Amino acid sequence: MVTAANRLSEALRNWADWDCIAPLAAAPRLGPVLAEGSGHILFELVDEPSLVARARRRPTSEVEGAFSGEIEIWSAAAAAGIAPALVYVDRQQQAVICERAGNASHPITGGALGQLMCAIHSLPKVNRRLTLRADAASYLSSVPGEQRSAWQAIIHSTDIDQAFSLLEQDTDYLCHNDLTVGNLLAQGDQLFAIDWEYAAMGSRYFDVAIAMADLPLAEQPVFAERVFGQSLSVKLLTAGRNIAALMTALWQHRFDPSQAPDPRTDLSWLTRR
Repeated sequence: MVTAANRLSEALRNWADWDCIAPLAAAPRLGPVLAEGSGHILFELVDEPSLVARARRRPTSEVEGAFSGEIEIWSAAAAAGIAPALVYVDRQQQAVICERAGNASHPITGGALGQLMCAIHSLPKVNRRLTLRADAASYLSSVPGEQRSAWQAIIHSTDIDQAFSLLEQDTDYLCHNDLTVGNLLAQGDQLFAIDWEYAAMGSRYFDVAIAMADLPLAEQPVFAERVFGQSLSVKLLTAGRNIAALMTALWQHRFDPSQAPDPRTDLSWLTRR
C-alpha cells in the first residue's frame, strides 16, 4: 500500500531541484504530521521550518485531472499573494513542497475572509467548471438505498432543483469552493487559502455559502457585504446556502460516512442553510 509518506519520497530525493529562495545545503528529512484532512496529509520538514510537505491520501474531487487543475490555480493564487508558494511539485505522486504559513487567528472576521475571497474571485479564469448537479448525483449514488430514497424525496419536495438552476445561470468567477476554517492559514495579517482541489469556475454564491458556515452569525452579513457589496442577491444567496448544505451532507456520505446525517431521522443539515 502506498502511504502519504511514500508519495513524498521522490520529492525529497529531488531536493536540489526545489525552487527555494535560499538553496538548501542538504537533503531534508520528513518530520511529524502537522495536519491531516480528508484528502491530504501535511508534514513538517526537519531542519527546514519554512517549508512543509503535502501528500494526497486519496482523491476527493469528482473532476478529472483534479490535481493538475489544483496546481494551476494554486500557482496563480501564490503569485497573487493569497496562497503559500510552491517550491516543488511531483505530479505523478500528487505531492508538493510549499512554503509554510501559520494558523489563522480565531475567530475569523467577515471582513478578513471577504477580502481573501474577493482576491480569489479576481484570479484569472481557468478551463474548469464546478459541476454541482453532477457531483450531487455521484455522491448520492454512494448513499445506502433506504437513505438514498429519503434524500431523493427531500430534493424533489424542496427548491433544490431550482437552486441548482439559479447557480448554474449565475455569472462565473474562479471560486475556491472549500474555504472553510481548516483551509485558512495566515502570514501576519494576511489570510492564505490552501487545498485548492475544488477550485473551479462557478457561482460566487456557492463559494460564499460554503465559507459562511464557519463564521459567527454576526460576521456572516459583514462577509457577504464585503464580497457582493450593493449587488448582493438574497435569492441567489439562499440558493447557494441550500446547495452548500446539501453538498456537504452528501459529500460526508461519500468520504466521511460516520459524520453523514441520516435524512430519515436527522435534519440538522438543514440548519446550515
